[in-house]
Formats: sequence, structure tokens, C-alpha cells
Amino acid sequence: MLNLIKYYNTTKNALREYQIQSDMTDIEAGINQNTNALNFHKKAKAAHTADQITYGGFTVAEKLKYDTSRIDNLILNSDGHNINELIDLRVSPIDGKTFATVQGRMIYDYNYFKKKIDRVVHVDDFGAVADGVTDCTQAFKDAIGEGNVEVHFSAGTYVGLIKVPSNCRLIGEGQGITIIKLPEETPAGEWVLTNATHEIGNEGIHVKGISFDWNKDRQGGLRAAGGIQSSCVTFANTKYLWIDDCNAINAGLHGFDITAPTYDHKEQTEPDYTAQGCKFVWINNCRASNYGDDGITTHYSEYLFINNCHCINPSGEAHEEGKSNSNGIEIDDGTKNIWLFNNYTSGNSRGVEVKAHKLWPAASNVHITSHVSYRDTRSYDLRHIGHHLANEPWSDTARDVTLVNCTSIEPVYNDKIYRDLSPRALVISAYQRVQVLGFNAIGDPTYDYKDNPMIAFQYKSRKITLDGLLMSGFAKASSDIYVTGGVQRTDDVIITNFHVHDSAPVGIAIGGGVYYVNLTNGFLHTRGGTTGITSPNAQTNMINVRAVGYENAAIIAGQKYSSVPTNIKGGFRAASSSGHPLTDTSAILANSGEVIAKGERNLIAATSGGATTEGSRNGVMFSYNSHTVGATGSSLVLVSKNVKNSKEYSIALGHGEGAASESNKKIEFDALNGTVRSKGAIESVSDLKDLAEYFESVDGKSIDAGYLVTLEGDRIRKALQGDDILGVISKTAGVVLGGAAFDWTDRYLRDEFGGLVYQTIKRDGKDIPVPVENPDYNPEIEYVSRENRPEWHIVGLIGQVYVRIDETVQAGDKIKAKYGKGTKSEDGTGLKVMRIKQPYTKEKGYGVALVFMR
Repeated sequence: MLNLIKYYNTTKNALREYQIQSDMTDIEAGINQNTNALNFHKKAKAAHTADQITYGGFTVAEKLKYDTSRIDNLILNSDGHNINELIDLRVSPIDGKTFATVQGRMIYDYNYFKKKIDRVVHVDDFGAVADGVTDCTQAFKDAIGEGNVEVHFSAGTYVGLIKVPSNCRLIGEGQGITIIKLPEETPAGEWVLTNATHEIGNEGIHVKGISFDWNKDRQGGLRAAGGIQSSCVTFANTKYLWIDDCNAINAGLHGFDITAPTYDHKEQTEPDYTAQGCKFVWINNCRASNYGDDGITTHYSEYLFINNCHCINPSGEAHEEGKSNSNGIEIDDGTKNIWLFNNYTSGNSRGVEVKAHKLWPAASNVHITSHVSYRDTRSYDLRHIGHHLANEPWSDTARDVTLVNCTSIEPVYNDKIYRDLSPRALVISAYQRVQVLGFNAIGDPTYDYKDNPMIAFQYKSRKITLDGLLMSGFAKASSDIYVTGGVQRTDDVIITNFHVHDSAPVGIAIGGGVYYVNLTNGFLHTRGGTTGITSPNAQTNMINVRAVGYENAAIIAGQKYSSVPTNIKGGFRAASSSGHPLTDTSAILANSGEVIAKGERNLIAATSGGATTEGSRNGVMFSYNSHTVGATGSSLVLVSKNVKNSKEYSIALGHGEGAASESNKKIEFDALNGTVRSKGAIESVSDLKDLAEYFESVDGKSIDAGYLVTLEGDRIRKALQGDDILGVISKTAGVVLGGAAFDWTDRYLRDEFGGLVYQTIKRDGKDIPVPVENPDYNPEIEYVSRENRPEWHIVGLIGQVYVRIDETVQAGDKIKAKYGKGTKSEDGTGLKVMRIKQPYTKEKGYGVALVFMR
């Protein structure tokens, strides 16, 4: 330490000269010592310790410890599109200490900033008077000074405005007790309270127990100046801010505005658009009313907590009457990482709005918990303006919002605030990745909602989950939930665990072109409603949903249902120990073993030992180790073991040992050609006895059963004495040929030997032979099969048949024809009578014998 002689001898003598010389020597030595120390400092590896250097309000040691702890915790922070940084908000920047919650960390930080206070003053000691008249602006400035101060205010009304620097606490006696009101002559662009330096920024500010009155009626009534001006309380570019137990009334614009100095110039393309926004802000137990625009609003800020606040009854006077988007809490342009707990809004255009304007990034990572909206026009509204319509770009930033245990009570029209805004409990537009967990919507059953839906997912919103809905009382709405279709449709919506009671005529309405909606575990109820669930297509997954009180439980793709169908879309597996449905339209049911449905519209059911399907419209059912193979279509293996089927439009049944093979087929039904092939016998186990064929009668009239018939040309008539017997009109044919049961017998061209004429066509890349259709065939003419036409008869040709007989016939006789009946043959030739089933009677004029035809 340098100690100089401060008081020289007043007489010019040797002593005085000695004193001067001594001081000069000490000064020289001191300067040389400092020079040497500075030179050493420049060359030294550790000139100062981290504890000795300050940076951003903290020492370098504190900052390094904070950053190290953040990296150790490694939480990814995303802007909704890309990963921006590695952070952990639970780490305090003061000493790197980690807390269980972000709120715990902010309380810790608050106590740290309290330690920076080195003065405690009262504004009254600086000339402030809480008389509602005296302008105390200068007294406020004098009391606050350069900061690092705790300033107290008395009960009463102060007149003045405050611009608060860093490290300050402003403490009043409580809301409505301590009031600060703008002076009469204050310009429209001023605030009651703001931070001192918007561009440079401030930190460490705490405001508690004060009501702020913008005094909108001053100078005969002022309107808001716009931008970030004219609010009761505005903080821009402020870090570590606590606003507690405060009230904002009569604001020209907003009650509380947490913002950036240039928020209306930050575009989505800017990589760090929150650089000058506020950070680490806690607004607790505050109230706003009679505000010109919003109660609480945020712009380009992050890491915000808004708790236990009330925002009610705006004036809307910042805008033209009837056109004011005056919201209770508005999370606006560029805000991200924000939590709202236990807040209440009433009488607003929107209770809570999460949004952005066209050119600016949307608010993201917003979490709303236990909010109550009472008689706001729209309780909760998420939107990104300019990104809704088909010709507008998709939003890249409208992402990541959660609503947990939120309530909407009686949303209503408010013509004074926003005349053309229709009521909604919840609206989501343009946003993606939205979770709504535990939502309660309560309507007034007598209120006219003018045919509007009450929950609307619309305008290109995506990836929405609504889990746990209680909804009632919207009897005069159009629908309870509406999922918008069309070119700006919503999609990827999950609605689960919902209970709608005594509500709209339509429960859930889904628009056209919406393909990915899942409805599970729900109950819909109305009194005299029309439709529980309506959708123009059948793409909605529906599981365990019940609808009561509607004319139709559901109308799906135009089909009316008396109960809501279970509809499951996509590759489906159920009651199976393993298996893989590889396409959206394949299913695996009740299987064990390695089961793979590879193709579209494939079904594997009740199999074991392994099963695979390939191609389209193929299946394996009730089989062991059986497969369809190749790119064929409409191929099925049924009740088989170790069978393969590669033939299209066919059903294969079979059994074999060893590896699965085509050679293990035993029966094949060929639907393409109408043929049946079997390796074994085809056996009838009924009482049908004969082989028969269809023949047409000569006169076009019906011939009764049991009459013997003969041919006349290619038609039949009753056989007369001496005629060759063709057969008998039979009712017991086991096999009937020539039925033409399905279409006109000449529908397809045939060659001279009666064989079908074929042509080759391409199907699924393969050459397929198909019959050539007769040009005379007219599909518009309704075909009546031969069995339903009186002129066509089943004639038993071979086997045991029942024949009408006269009185001459006994068992064991041979018979010939006489007037169509059997009569005893005198020469021992003819058909053998096996037994008499019914003896001859005069009343009937015939008996019935069992005769063998051959």
C-alpha cells in the first residue's frame, strides 16, 4: 500500500523539500511495482480466479458451475421443429444447484436476488404522498435510484409512473390497498410500471402488493397507442422477474405484458427470436380487469409461470366496438416454455388464447393446468393466423401444447367485445402435438348456440389427443365435437375416455377426407338427437363406444347403425400369441406359431404351426402349417394341414405330413371356372338317390313328379306306351346337371364340341385365360334360373327313383310306360320295381313304386 505525506511543511525549507522528494520516490516505486505486476499479469496463465470475475450479474465460477450442471442433466429443448440447445431449467445459474421443479429453482433464485438489495426505503420519505392527487413520479425515481433497493409504498393512491432498474423490490400493502395511477397529463403510450431499459434489459425485479391503474379516462378518454405501449405493466427484455399479488385495471392495451422491445419485428426465420424477450418470469395471484385488449399477454419470451391469476371483463376499447379480440390470457407470438396453473377468466373473447400472427412464430411448449373459463366466448383457442386455409403455408412452429384438468363453463356470445365470434369450449387450428387431458365442458341447455359445434379441431391441425372428456348441456349446439374435413382438414386425432351427457343433437361429427381418427371408450347421450357419430367414410377407428338417445347411434359412409360399430383400421392382431399383419388391411386372429400376413386384405385365423399369406385377398383359416404363396389373388386354405395354395380364385382343403406342399391338397374349389376337384370320393349322406339332369318340356308346361318321360327332339313329354323311357320327374336327385343356376347358359361362346372358348387377359401382371362372352348376352335382363321356371324339370336318369304306377304293378315286376305311369311289362323287359312305397288307389289314380333306373 502506498502511503504519501498529505500535509507538507508550509515553510519552504529543507523539511518541505525532503517531504516532496520522499513522496516522489514512493510514487515512482508504486508505478514501477504496478507496471511489473501488469506485465506479469499479461503473461500469467491464471491472472484471476473465476470467483474474482463477474459475468452477467454472476461470477464466472457461478456461471461455469451452472453450465456444467445443465449439461450433466441433458434435457433437450426444442422449438417444436428442431433441437435448439441442451438445457435443464431446474438448475440455478447462481451455483449450479439442481431442484426437483423449475418453480423450486426460481424461488431459490429469488432469494439470491434479494441478497443484492443493500437499501430499504419508503417512497413517502422522498416526498411521495398517497393522496390520489400529488404527482409522485420524481419521488419514485429518487427512492429507487440506480437500483439494489427495496422500496415500500403506503396504503392509498399514488399518482405517477415508475421505470424500475435491475435488482429492485417494490412492495405495497396489497391489491386495492396500495394503488399507483397514471397522472392526468400522461401521454397514451406510457405505462404505469415498466423496466428502465428495454433495449439493454434488466434483471432481478420483484413487485408485490400493488394495484396499477392506467387511468384510461384521463384527458377525456385515451385509446391505446399500439405496439408494446399503453399497458398497465410492461416488462421487456427482463430476466428474473416476480410479480406477486398485483392488480392491473383500466389498461389502454394490456393489463400485464411480458414482451420484447421489438416483438412485432421478429420473424419465424430468425434463429433466436426470444433473444430480447423476458426470461424466468413468475406472475402469481394477480388480477386484471377492464383492459382494452388482453388481461395478461406474452410475446417472444420464455420460461414463464402464470399462477392463480384472474382476468375478467375487458373493456375492449383498444379496438373498434364489436371487433375486439380481448382475451383473458394470451400466449402470443414467439412465446415458448410457459406454464399456467390455477387461473380464472371470464367475459373475454377468449379465455386462454395460444396463437401467433401470420409472419411470426407461434407460441410453443405451452402447458395449461387447472384453468377455469366462465362465460368467455371461446374458452380455449389455439391458432396460428395465416396458416389455416388450403392456400396458406403450414405452420412450422405451432407445436406442443397441453391442457390438463381445464374447465369451460357456459361459453356465450359477446357482441360488445367481439360480435361475430361464435362460442366454443375448445378450438384447435394449425397446431400439432396437442394433448388435452381431463377436460370438462359445461353448457347451458337453454342457451342458443346457433347451430355451432362446441369443440372444434380444424384448419390443418394434427396430432391431437383428447383423453378424459366430461361434457354436458349443449343441447342447442350443432354437435359436441367437430373434426373438420376437406382440403384444410384436421387429422391424426385420438379421442378416448369421453362421457357426453344431455348434450348436442350430434355427438361427434367427422368431415370428409379425414382418415385417422380414433374413438375409444366413450359414451354419448342426448335427448331426441339425430346421430351419435357421423362420418362420410368408414376410416374412423371405433372401439367400445356407446350412443344413447339418438335416432341413429352412428351414420358411417351413409349407412345407419342402431349401435356404434366396432371399427378397427390398420394391420390388426388379436387373441394371438404371435404374428405380424404387415399391411394396413391385414388381420391375424386367434393364432399361435409364426404367422405373417404379408399382402393387402389378408386374413389368417385360428391357425397353428405357422401360416403365411401373400398376394391380395388371400387367407388361411382353421389350419396347421398352411400357406398361400405367390402374387395370386383370392386364394384360401381351409381346414388343412401342411397345404400350400398358389391358385387364384380357389379354396384348397387338404392334409399331409412333412413340409407344406401343393401336393397335399385333397379338394379344390375353382371359382374362376366353377369346377370342383377331389382326390377322394364324393359321397351323399342324405336320402337323395339319383343322378339327374334338367330338361325342358315340349309344351312349356309343368310335368308333375313321378311321371315317366321320353325325349321329343331335345325336349321331354310324358312317355306313352311303346316310347323309350328317358327317366322320371324326380324330387330325390343327389346330383343335378344342366341347372344353369347363375346365368344364361349361352352367356359364353362355345366351340363345336360344347367346350368354352377362351381368351387371355393380363391380371396382376399375369396372363389369365377367361371365357369369351357372347355378344348377344344382355346383363340388363334379369335372369331367372331353371329351377324357378315351370317348363324346366329335373329328370332322374340313373339310380333309385320314385315312379307313378297303375294297379297292375307289384314289387319285383318290370315296368314300361303307359300315359306317363309305370305298367307291368308282359315281356319281362323294362325298369325293375324294388318295392311299393304307396299302393295304387282309385281316389288318386296311381300308386308309387321305388324303381331302379339305368
